Amino acid sequence: MKNILARGGIEFLAVFIGIILSLHLDDVRDDRIVQNKNINNLRSLGNELDQRIGYVDKKISQYKRDISIGEYVIENWKKVDFNHVDSLTKNDRGIILTLKAYRAINLPTSVYNSLNSDGSIGLLENDSIKILINNLYEVFPSHIVDGVENERVLYHSFNKYIIENYPTITDREISKASISDYKRFFNDDIALGYTKEKTHIRKFTHRNIVSYRKRLQILRQKINLITTD
Repeated sequence: MKNILARGGIEFLAVFIGIILSLHLDDVRDDRIVQNKNINNLRSLGNELDQRIGYVDKKISQYKRDISIGEYVIENWKKVDFNHVDSLTKNDRGIILTLKAYRAINLPTSVYNSLNSDGSIGLLENDSIKILINNLYEVFPSHIVDGVENERVLYHSFNKYIIENYPTITDREISKASISDYKRFFNDDIALGYTKEKTHIRKFTHRNIVSYRKRLQILRQKINLITTD
C-alpha cells in the first residue's frame, strides 16, 4: 500500500513539474515573441526616424536660406541691390515670396501612428525609449507647429498688404516695368516691420528644428543599440 502511495506521489509530482515546466516554456516563448515584435517595431520606427531626419535637414536648409535673405534685406533696407537679390533667390522662391511666405512642415508619421493605434508603443519594455518617442512625436513638434502657425498668420496679413499696395511686385523675378514699385516697397517702413517679424519667427522655428534634429538623432542611436544584432 505504501509503495502504491509513494509511486502515486511520484507520478503526481512528475506531472506537476511537467505542467510547471510547460507553463514556463510557454512564458519564455511568449516573452520571446513580444521581444521580437518590439525589435521589429523599433526597426520600423527607426526607418521613419531616418526619413524625419532627412526631411528636417531639408527644412533646416530652407530656413537658413530664407533667414539669410531676410537679414540681407533688413540690413540693406532702402539700398537693396536687386541684382544681388536675384542671385540670392535663384532656383527657389522669388524675393517677395521669400519675404512673405511660410514653410509648411509635415513630418513623416505613418509608422508611429500605426504602432500607437494598435498599442505596440505601450508594449515596449524600455521606458526611456517610450518617453523619447512620446516627446519627439507628440510634445516637441508642437513647438515647431506653433512657430509655423504664427508665421502663417503673419503671411496672410503681409500678403494682403502687398496686394493692396504693391500689386505689380508679385512676379517671380524683378522686372524693369516694376522696378519703381520694388524701390517703393524697399522704402516702406511697414513692409520693413513685416520683414523683421517674419525673420524673427523664422529664427525661432529654425532653432527649434535644429534642436529637434539632435533629439531625433539621440533616439535613432538608442534604437540602433537595441536592434543591432
